[in-house]
Amino acid sequence: MFDKLVNRVLLVNDDGIDAPGIKILENVAQKIAHEVWVVAPIIDQSGVSCSVSLKTPFRVTQRDEKRYAVYGTPADCMLFAIKHLMVDNLPDLVLSGINCGSNVGFETILSGTVGAAIMAMTLGIPAMAFSQVNTEDMQPTNWDCATHHAQEVIKKLYTLNVPDNICFNINFPCCSAKETKGLRVTKQGESDASQLVLTPTKDPEGHDYYWFRAKRNQQILGKDKELDAANNNYITITPMGYERTHYAIYEKLKQQINTDE
Repeated sequence: MFDKLVNRVLLVNDDGIDAPGIKILENVAQKIAHEVWVVAPIIDQSGVSCSVSLKTPFRVTQRDEKRYAVYGTPADCMLFAIKHLMVDNLPDLVLSGINCGSNVGFETILSGTVGAAIMAMTLGIPAMAFSQVNTEDMQPTNWDCATHHAQEVIKKLYTLNVPDNICFNINFPCCSAKETKGLRVTKQGESDASQLVLTPTKDPEGHDYYWFRAKRNQQILGKDKELDAANNNYITITPMGYERTHYAIYEKLKQQINTDE
């Protein structure tokens, strides 16, 4: 039998189990793993980050032997798979995505795609989150870059010697596979929510409701940041962790506030 990269891969996303991105990722996963499991939300769960259904039970529908649709969040999917469904034989790797649209900078805080990878990492499973940048102008998403480069990215990252408390956030640029300039290790960058807009509107009966819309702020650029690199046709790779402590301020405040040091 052909020696593959891993034995078991678990796939999740936030766009929903029938979304095109997870189908592309499943085709890639079949090439690198002996077993491919899919545990994904039944409907789009974009923007839910790492949220879990603590106050609400969720249901699960089995589609086939290794495919489950979850009436919950991407993090619910991870908990269901790792704490119940696959508890006796855990996956070697979790792949989240491929998201339709970017997850760079501030978007990573909101992203259910990234949230699923962080939850998997927190549960001790190596994880990668994938997103395909699009044009944000309602044009069909060009999946060419992700389709042709995802496998090489997975192989390269999985074989690296990195700490267990790290996962990866990968963004494929909005260009053809041939136009891609290569891989670029990037930083998430500073947060910017200036393009997060709330739009009030009314339903047919005249009642108010609201839409949130978030766009990438193309002015927030900088060396080695995800947005800048993705805009320049690089596949961005950002190592991410759970720890969010600002250590410079932490050390300063210790000296100013702690009374026992």
